Amino acid sequence: MAYYPVCHVDELPEGARKIVEIDGISIMICHLDGAVYAFENRCSHEDLPLVDGHIENKEIVCPFHGAKFCLKTGNPTLAPAFESIQTFELIEQDNKLFVCL
Repeated sequence: MAYYPVCHVDELPEGARKIVEIDGISIMICHLDGAVYAFENRCSHEDLPLVDGHIENKEIVCPFHGAKFCLKTGNPTLAPAFESIQTFELIEQDNKLFVCL
């Protein structure tokens, strides 16, 4: 496993989200309720991006068909998605965030 730098902690204030691409994978990083999450920027229902999805109750809602995914586990919580999306470990070091692939 390798850790990739994604941003300084100050670049991701509460409520913010950021998209990074690492090894061909689009990853969304978001800061919500004091926690930072990293997950695939891809709905497993039809491979459409989640970046514009509404976040509520620690879930992201696909802006295209309404599927919901848990930010922590990537598990779907509402159809039409039945497959999980990948989540990634994040670490903070020297005021920077790193994602693990």
